Amino acid sequence: MKAVSVALFAYNRPKHLSNCIESLRKNSESSLTTVYFFLDGPFNTDDIPHVEQVYEIASSTTGFLEIRISKRDQHIGLSRNIIDGITQVLAKQESVIVVEDDLVVSQGFLRYMNRALDFYRESPQVFSISAYNYPPKILRIPRDYRYDAFFVMRHMCWGWGTWRDRWAKADWNLDNYASLRNDESWKRSFQEVGIDLLGMLNAQMHGEIDSWAIRWTHAHFTHHAVCLVPVESLVNNMGADGSGVHATPTSRYFHQRLNGKSRSLRLPSLVYVDPLIARVYKTAERRSFFVRATSKVAKVLSHRGSLFNRRQSPAPSAKAKVTR
Repeated sequence: MKAVSVALFAYNRPKHLSNCIESLRKNSESSLTTVYFFLDGPFNTDDIPHVEQVYEIASSTTGFLEIRISKRDQHIGLSRNIIDGITQVLAKQESVIVVEDDLVVSQGFLRYMNRALDFYRESPQVFSISAYNYPPKILRIPRDYRYDAFFVMRHMCWGWGTWRDRWAKADWNLDNYASLRNDESWKRSFQEVGIDLLGMLNAQMHGEIDSWAIRWTHAHFTHHAVCLVPVESLVNNMGADGSGVHATPTSRYFHQRLNGKSRSLRLPSLVYVDPLIARVYKTAERRSFFVRATSKVAKVLSHRGSLFNRRQSPAPSAKAKVTR
Protein backbone atom coordinates (compact mmCIF):
# COMPACT_ATOMS: atom_id res chain seq x y z
CA MET A 1 0.00 0.00 0.00
CA LYS A 2 1.44 3.36 -1.07
CA ALA A 3 1.71 5.90 1.75
CA VAL A 4 -0.77 8.79 1.57
CA SER A 5 0.80 12.25 1.37
CA VAL A 6 0.50 14.76 4.21
CA ALA A 7 -0.66 18.36 3.67
CA LEU A 8 0.86 20.41 6.50
CA PHE A 9 -0.45 23.93 7.12
CA ALA A 10 1.60 26.53 8.99
CA TYR A 11 1.71 30.25 9.58
CA ASN A 12 3.81 32.07 12.20
CA ARG A 13 4.64 29.56 14.97
CA PRO A 14 8.08 28.07 14.31
CA LYS A 15 8.32 26.18 17.60
CA HIS A 16 4.94 24.53 17.10
CA LEU A 17 5.88 23.56 13.54
CA SER A 18 9.17 22.01 14.69
CA ASN A 19 7.36 19.90 17.28
CA CYS A 20 4.75 18.83 14.74
CA ILE A 21 7.37 17.77 12.18
CA GLU A 22 9.36 15.89 14.80
CA SER A 23 6.29 13.93 15.90
CA LEU A 24 5.50 13.00 12.29
CA ARG A 25 9.12 11.96 11.71
CA LYS A 26 8.89 9.45 14.58
CA ASN A 27 6.30 7.48 12.61
CA SER A 28 7.87 4.49 10.88
CA GLU A 29 6.03 5.40 7.66
CA SER A 30 7.59 8.89 7.49
CA SER A 31 10.36 7.84 5.08
CA LEU A 32 7.65 6.70 2.63
CA THR A 33 5.56 9.86 2.98
CA THR A 34 5.57 13.04 0.88
CA VAL A 35 4.83 16.22 2.85
CA TYR A 36 3.26 19.25 1.17
CA PHE A 37 3.81 22.43 3.19
CA PHE A 38 1.32 25.27 2.72
CA LEU A 39 2.76 28.32 4.46
CA ASP A 40 0.60 31.39 4.92
CA GLY A 41 2.15 34.84 4.45
CA PRO A 42 2.58 37.58 7.08
CA PHE A 43 -0.51 39.40 8.33
CA ASN A 44 1.55 42.47 9.28
CA THR A 45 5.19 43.49 9.63
CA ASP A 46 5.47 41.95 13.11
CA ASP A 47 4.74 38.56 11.53
CA ILE A 48 7.59 38.65 9.02
CA PRO A 49 10.42 37.23 11.23
CA HIS A 50 8.21 34.38 12.46
CA VAL A 51 6.95 33.56 8.98
CA GLU A 52 10.53 33.49 7.69
CA GLN A 53 11.54 31.10 10.50
CA VAL A 54 8.63 28.84 9.57
CA TYR A 55 9.81 28.76 5.95
CA GLU A 56 13.38 27.95 7.03
CA ILE A 57 12.13 25.05 9.16
CA ALA A 58 9.99 23.67 6.33
CA SER A 59 12.83 24.05 3.81
CA SER A 60 15.30 22.16 6.00
CA THR A 61 12.93 19.31 6.88
CA THR A 62 14.37 15.81 6.38
CA GLY A 63 13.26 12.26 7.10
CA PHE A 64 10.44 12.10 4.57
CA LEU A 65 10.21 10.74 1.03
CA GLU A 66 9.82 14.21 -0.47
CA ILE A 67 9.16 17.79 0.66
CA ARG A 68 7.16 20.26 -1.42
CA ILE A 69 6.51 23.84 -0.32
CA SER A 70 3.84 26.36 -1.32
CA LYS A 71 4.62 29.75 0.17
CA ARG A 72 1.91 32.41 0.12
CA ASP A 73 3.13 35.87 -0.88
CA GLN A 74 0.66 37.50 1.50
CA HIS A 75 -1.70 36.47 4.27
CA ILE A 76 -4.82 34.64 3.07
CA GLY A 77 -5.97 33.14 6.36
CA LEU A 78 -6.30 29.57 7.61
CA SER A 79 -9.61 28.80 5.95
CA ARG A 80 -8.56 29.73 2.40
CA ASN A 81 -5.12 28.18 2.88
CA ILE A 82 -6.59 24.83 3.90
CA ILE A 83 -9.33 24.69 1.25
CA ASP A 84 -6.92 25.67 -1.51
CA GLY A 85 -4.08 23.44 -0.27
CA ILE A 86 -6.17 20.30 0.06
CA THR A 87 -7.74 20.94 -3.34
CA GLN A 88 -4.26 21.22 -4.87
CA VAL A 89 -3.06 17.94 -3.38
CA LEU A 90 -6.25 16.07 -4.31
CA ALA A 91 -5.88 17.24 -7.89
CA LYS A 92 -2.76 15.05 -8.00
CA GLN A 93 -3.81 12.06 -5.91
CA GLU A 94 -6.86 10.27 -4.58
CA SER A 95 -6.49 10.91 -0.84
CA VAL A 96 -4.68 13.19 1.61
CA ILE A 97 -3.78 13.42 5.30
CA VAL A 98 -4.23 16.90 6.79
CA VAL A 99 -2.17 18.27 9.69
CA GLU A 100 -1.88 21.78 11.13
CA ASP A 101 1.28 23.13 12.71
CA ASP A 102 -0.02 23.08 16.30
CA LEU A 103 -0.66 19.33 16.33
CA VAL A 104 1.57 16.67 17.85
CA VAL A 105 0.84 13.15 16.64
CA SER A 106 1.63 9.74 18.08
CA GLN A 107 3.98 7.19 16.52
CA GLY A 108 0.93 5.26 15.31
CA PHE A 109 -0.68 8.22 13.55
CA LEU A 110 0.41 7.59 9.94
CA ARG A 111 -0.24 3.87 10.17
CA TYR A 112 -3.77 4.49 11.45
CA MET A 113 -4.49 7.13 8.80
CA ASN A 114 -3.15 5.06 5.90
CA ARG A 115 -4.96 1.93 7.03
CA ALA A 116 -8.31 3.67 7.55
CA LEU A 117 -8.14 5.66 4.32
CA ASP A 118 -7.51 2.43 2.43
CA PHE A 119 -10.15 0.46 4.38
CA TYR A 120 -12.98 2.94 3.68
CA ARG A 121 -11.88 4.04 0.22
CA GLU A 122 -14.88 2.30 -1.37
CA SER A 123 -17.35 3.48 1.31
CA PRO A 124 -18.74 6.76 -0.08
CA GLN A 125 -20.75 7.50 3.06
CA VAL A 126 -17.47 7.90 4.98
CA PHE A 127 -16.38 11.47 4.23
CA SER A 128 -13.38 11.72 6.53
CA ILE A 129 -11.00 9.89 8.86
CA SER A 130 -9.98 11.68 12.06
CA ALA A 131 -7.14 10.73 14.42
CA TYR A 132 -8.29 12.92 17.32
CA ASN A 133 -10.80 12.06 20.01
CA TYR A 134 -11.85 13.90 23.15
CA PRO A 135 -10.22 12.92 26.46
CA PRO A 136 -12.12 10.32 28.55
CA LYS A 137 -13.25 13.04 30.98
CA ILE A 138 -15.33 14.49 28.14
CA LEU A 139 -16.27 11.37 26.19
CA ARG A 140 -16.52 7.86 27.62
CA ILE A 141 -16.96 5.01 25.16
CA PRO A 142 -19.26 2.15 26.28
CA ARG A 143 -17.23 -0.72 27.75
CA ASP A 144 -18.85 -3.24 25.43
CA TYR A 145 -17.80 -1.37 22.27
CA ARG A 146 -15.55 -3.82 20.40
CA TYR A 147 -13.69 -1.69 17.83
CA ASP A 148 -10.77 0.76 17.94
CA ALA A 149 -12.73 3.48 16.12
CA PHE A 150 -16.32 4.61 15.70
CA PHE A 151 -18.41 6.85 13.44
CA VAL A 152 -19.93 10.25 14.16
CA MET A 153 -21.86 12.66 11.95
CA ARG A 154 -19.60 15.66 12.60
CA HIS A 155 -16.10 16.20 11.33
CA MET A 156 -13.17 16.21 13.76
CA CYS A 157 -10.56 18.56 12.34
CA TRP A 158 -7.37 17.86 14.35
CA GLY A 159 -5.35 15.43 12.23
CA TRP A 160 -7.58 13.91 9.59
CA GLY A 161 -7.84 12.70 6.02
CA THR A 162 -10.25 12.44 3.11
CA TRP A 163 -10.60 11.45 -0.54
CA ARG A 164 -10.89 13.49 -3.74
CA ASP A 165 -14.48 12.44 -4.56
CA ARG A 166 -15.77 13.34 -1.07
CA TRP A 167 -13.93 16.67 -0.93
CA ALA A 168 -15.46 17.62 -4.28
CA LYS A 169 -18.95 17.43 -2.75
CA ALA A 170 -18.39 20.27 -0.28
CA ASP A 171 -20.33 23.49 -0.90
CA TRP A 172 -17.94 26.13 0.40
CA ASN A 173 -20.41 28.94 -0.40
CA LEU A 174 -23.22 27.22 1.55
CA ASP A 175 -25.66 28.03 -1.23
CA ASN A 176 -28.55 26.20 0.46
CA TYR A 177 -28.26 28.14 3.73
CA ALA A 178 -30.90 30.72 2.75
CA SER A 179 -33.52 28.01 2.22
CA LEU A 180 -32.64 26.21 5.48
CA ARG A 181 -32.06 28.96 8.03
CA ASN A 182 -35.79 29.25 8.82
CA ASP A 183 -36.48 25.52 8.68
CA GLU A 184 -36.94 24.54 12.34
CA SER A 185 -36.99 20.82 11.56
CA TRP A 186 -33.66 21.04 9.73
CA LYS A 187 -32.13 23.09 12.56
CA ARG A 188 -33.23 20.54 15.17
CA SER A 189 -31.73 17.78 13.06
CA PHE A 190 -28.41 19.62 12.62
CA GLN A 191 -28.19 20.25 16.36
CA GLU A 192 -28.56 16.52 16.95
CA VAL A 193 -25.08 16.20 15.44
CA GLY A 194 -23.62 18.77 17.87
CA ILE A 195 -25.20 21.43 20.03
CA ASP A 196 -22.55 23.96 19.01
CA LEU A 197 -22.86 23.52 15.24
CA LEU A 198 -25.87 25.67 14.37
CA GLY A 199 -24.37 28.68 16.11
CA MET A 200 -21.10 28.18 14.25
CA LEU A 201 -22.89 27.85 10.91
CA ASN A 202 -24.88 31.03 11.53
CA ALA A 203 -21.70 32.86 12.56
CA GLN A 204 -20.02 31.70 9.36
CA MET A 205 -22.86 33.00 7.21
CA HIS A 206 -22.92 36.35 9.02
CA GLY A 207 -19.18 36.86 8.58
CA GLU A 208 -18.44 36.58 12.32
CA ILE A 209 -16.05 33.66 11.79
CA ASP A 210 -14.23 32.21 8.79
CA SER A 211 -14.23 28.44 9.29
CA TRP A 212 -13.57 25.78 6.72
CA ALA A 213 -14.37 23.14 9.37
CA ILE A 214 -18.03 24.08 9.96
CA ARG A 215 -18.58 24.07 6.21
CA TRP A 216 -16.93 20.65 5.90
CA THR A 217 -19.11 19.36 8.77
CA HIS A 218 -22.13 20.81 6.96
CA ALA A 219 -21.09 18.79 3.89
CA HIS A 220 -21.04 15.63 6.02
CA PHE A 221 -24.54 16.35 7.29
CA THR A 222 -25.96 17.33 3.89
CA HIS A 223 -24.75 14.08 2.33
CA HIS A 224 -25.71 11.88 5.31
CA ALA A 225 -22.02 11.10 5.71
CA VAL A 226 -19.87 10.22 8.71
CA CYS A 227 -16.38 10.71 10.12
CA LEU A 228 -14.32 7.89 11.66
CA VAL A 229 -12.87 8.71 15.09
CA PRO A 230 -10.43 6.59 17.14
CA VAL A 231 -11.42 5.37 20.59
CA GLU A 232 -8.01 6.51 21.85
CA SER A 233 -6.68 9.75 20.40
CA LEU A 234 -3.53 9.76 18.28
CA VAL A 235 -3.32 13.57 18.23
CA ASN A 236 -2.81 16.37 20.74
CA ASN A 237 -3.58 20.00 19.93
CA MET A 238 -0.83 22.21 21.37
CA GLY A 239 -2.34 25.40 19.94
CA ALA A 240 -4.67 25.95 22.88
CA ASP A 241 -1.78 27.62 24.72
CA GLY A 242 -2.83 31.10 23.64
CA SER A 243 -0.52 31.22 20.61
CA GLY A 244 -3.21 30.57 18.04
CA VAL A 245 -5.38 33.06 16.19
CA HIS A 246 -8.57 30.97 16.32
CA ALA A 247 -8.53 29.55 19.86
CA THR A 248 -8.53 30.73 23.46
CA PRO A 249 -6.26 29.04 26.06
CA THR A 250 -7.68 25.82 27.52
CA SER A 251 -6.51 22.40 28.69
CA ARG A 252 -9.96 20.85 28.18
CA TYR A 253 -9.02 18.90 25.06
CA PHE A 254 -5.48 17.89 26.04
CA HIS A 255 -4.41 14.25 26.45
CA GLN A 256 -1.80 13.27 29.02
CA ARG A 257 -0.76 10.42 26.72
CA LEU A 258 -1.48 9.43 23.15
CA ASN A 259 -2.25 6.06 21.64
CA GLY A 260 0.96 4.85 20.05
CA LYS A 261 -0.12 1.27 19.38
CA SER A 262 1.09 -0.27 16.15
CA ARG A 263 -0.99 -3.45 16.30
CA SER A 264 -3.71 -4.27 13.79
CA LEU A 265 -6.66 -1.92 13.98
CA ARG A 266 -10.11 -3.28 14.65
CA LEU A 267 -12.16 -1.17 12.26
CA PRO A 268 -15.94 -1.62 11.90
CA SER A 269 -16.72 -3.12 8.50
CA LEU A 270 -20.28 -1.77 8.60
CA VAL A 271 -20.70 1.99 8.54
CA TYR A 272 -23.10 2.93 11.34
CA VAL A 273 -23.41 5.43 14.18
CA ASP A 274 -23.63 3.91 17.65
CA PRO A 275 -26.56 5.70 19.39
CA LEU A 276 -24.93 5.66 22.85
CA ILE A 277 -21.73 7.25 21.53
CA ALA A 278 -23.72 9.73 19.42
CA ARG A 279 -25.69 10.87 22.47
CA VAL A 280 -22.52 11.69 24.41
CA TYR A 281 -20.78 13.15 21.38
CA LYS A 282 -23.64 15.57 20.78
CA THR A 283 -22.95 17.33 24.09
CA ALA A 284 -19.16 16.99 24.16
CA GLU A 285 -18.82 20.64 23.19
CA ARG A 286 -21.19 21.80 25.96
CA ARG A 287 -19.27 24.18 28.22
CA SER A 288 -20.06 26.06 31.40
CA PHE A 289 -21.52 29.57 31.30
CA PHE A 290 -18.26 30.97 32.68
CA VAL A 291 -16.16 29.36 29.94
CA ARG A 292 -18.56 30.46 27.20
CA ALA A 293 -18.67 34.02 28.55
CA THR A 294 -14.87 34.18 28.83
CA SER A 295 -14.45 32.87 25.29
CA LYS A 296 -16.92 35.46 23.98
CA VAL A 297 -15.06 38.32 25.65
CA ALA A 298 -11.74 37.01 24.31
CA LYS A 299 -13.22 36.77 20.81
CA VAL A 300 -14.48 40.36 20.95
CA LEU A 301 -11.10 41.65 22.11
CA SER A 302 -9.34 39.60 19.44
CA HIS A 303 -11.69 40.98 16.78
CA ARG A 304 -10.97 44.55 17.84
CA GLY A 305 -7.25 43.85 17.69
CA SER A 306 -7.62 42.34 14.22
CA LEU A 307 -9.45 45.43 13.00
CA PHE A 308 -6.62 47.62 14.29
CA ASN A 309 -3.97 45.41 12.66
CA ARG A 310 -5.80 45.41 9.34
CA ARG A 311 -5.51 49.19 9.22
CA GLN A 312 -1.75 48.79 9.51
CA SER A 313 -1.26 46.03 6.94
CA PRO A 314 -1.69 45.62 3.16
CA ALA A 315 -4.69 43.85 1.66
CA PRO A 316 -4.28 40.05 1.53
CA SER A 317 -3.70 38.18 -1.70
CA ALA A 318 -4.43 34.56 -2.57
CA LYS A 319 -1.42 34.28 -4.87
CA ALA A 320 0.77 31.32 -4.03
CA LYS A 321 4.34 30.71 -5.06
CA VAL A 322 5.68 27.16 -5.34
CA THR A 323 9.27 27.23 -4.21
CA ARG A 324 10.11 23.57 -3.97
